[in-house]
Amino acid sequence: MSTRQIKTRAPYIPRRAGPGRVVVHIVLFVLLGALALGLGIMGRQRLIGKVDQMQNTLQANLFMDEGTALIKTALGEGQEDAIQRQLNTGMHSKKRGLKTAVTSLVEENAPEREAATLVIDTLYEGAISRLGEEGLKAGMKERFLGLREDLIASLTAQAEQLMRDTTLGDVRVGLASNEPYYPLMYYYTPLLALGAFLLLFAGALLFNYLRSDVEKRARLGQRLEPMDYLLPFFVGVALFSLYPVVRVVIMSFQEHYRLDGSFAGWGIGNYRYVIFGEAGTSNYFLQGLRNTMFYVLVTVPVGAALAIVIAYLLNQKLRFSALFQTTYFLPMVTSVTAVGMVWRWIFNQKFGLLNAILGWFGVDPLYWLGDISHSMTALIIFGIWNSLPFTIILLLSGLQNIDESYYTVARVDGARAFRIFRRITVPLLAPTISLVLIINSIGAFKVFSTVVVLFNGSPGPAKNLYTMVYYIYDMMHDNNRELGRAAAAAIVLFLIIFLFTMLQRFIQRRWQYD
Repeated sequence: MSTRQIKTRAPYIPRRAGPGRVVVHIVLFVLLGALALGLGIMGRQRLIGKVDQMQNTLQANLFMDEGTALIKTALGEGQEDAIQRQLNTGMHSKKRGLKTAVTSLVEENAPEREAATLVIDTLYEGAISRLGEEGLKAGMKERFLGLREDLIASLTAQAEQLMRDTTLGDVRVGLASNEPYYPLMYYYTPLLALGAFLLLFAGALLFNYLRSDVEKRARLGQRLEPMDYLLPFFVGVALFSLYPVVRVVIMSFQEHYRLDGSFAGWGIGNYRYVIFGEAGTSNYFLQGLRNTMFYVLVTVPVGAALAIVIAYLLNQKLRFSALFQTTYFLPMVTSVTAVGMVWRWIFNQKFGLLNAILGWFGVDPLYWLGDISHSMTALIIFGIWNSLPFTIILLLSGLQNIDESYYTVARVDGARAFRIFRRITVPLLAPTISLVLIINSIGAFKVFSTVVVLFNGSPGPAKNLYTMVYYIYDMMHDNNRELGRAAAAAIVLFLIIFLFTMLQRFIQRRWQYD
């Protein structure tokens, strides 16, 4: 009789700190959730205090401004200019003391009608105090008494409507960035949401922990381990990548957005201004779009063609190839500012190297950096030279990955160097060329530093070299400070780059070698 060997399951040995990891996460999420929730509640309470303060200020100003306007309309309508000036002077003499009294009533939460009555009566007394004619005073008094209740009711209704219209959101939008506890007040909603999420997550972990045995607790701790390593990365991406992108999109719809967080309202006015400009003024964004597109369409293909030839020659292991490689890679390890100063000397009209070389062929000196007809050419030359090193590195890497057997077979068949280059090298290098074109196109669309360095901070002579990124910079600095328009221009630039890249990928699929 054969005996059957029964395989028994080995006793489970929990991974070190498996269940303990769950406990640590529960405690950590509870603490972080409570902290975020507490900060959110604190920010909301302080914002409510700002609402009360703002309502008091706005209501006091409304009583004074609208009360003055109502008295002017009631007493001054149809009167001569001299009488209207007397009425205004009389009301002005009462405003200082009246403002203090009204502010006190508002801060004491007195009924709106009480404050409105005080304002209307006091301003009326001040208005007629400067009138000299008794008959005129009597007529004014009669007119005022007939309108008094209506004036008080109108002012009271406006004050009550103001109290209803003032919300937490309005006050939050109007906060200045230098306000104490500004981040807590401005971001109290995300803090509350984050705190609630962390506490709910901690509760879910605690529920699973209590209902599980030792083995399941250990497995739960093992599942949490990857999160410990990935969480800092995701937090960094969310804070420094996703949030700025979302903030720029939101800001692009906030018209006349300022550094203190205030803006005039929501709408597409920023996009309308960027695309269509204003009547009677130059639309520098469209000019920048034209310049940028021309720059991209010239520098990218020309730079790629030169880089292919140079990389091919460097890959041949010619004599002094190491020296040539160092020379071509110099721009990549040199500061753009330093290189720009060198190129400004090269393009100098009087003693520049380029004009000296052209003079050998009988060409008159050209004003490269000061003439509108030559400045774009100078920028393109500098841009191509500056983009070559990185492009050469990528293409050289692609060339070195091509199997040498293709070239050996081609040489055996008697193919010449140019035919090998055209029929073997270029098709096999197509994926790398595609990558180079996409990367260089994105970089060329964002051309900015070369313009600033080459033209000493200006967008070329007579502002003829405005680029899209320079337009964004200009909207954010100097006398503009139109951050909403800069954000809208950045979104438009992103969409253009995205569409251009998709078009490139669609075209390149037809000639890439598989």
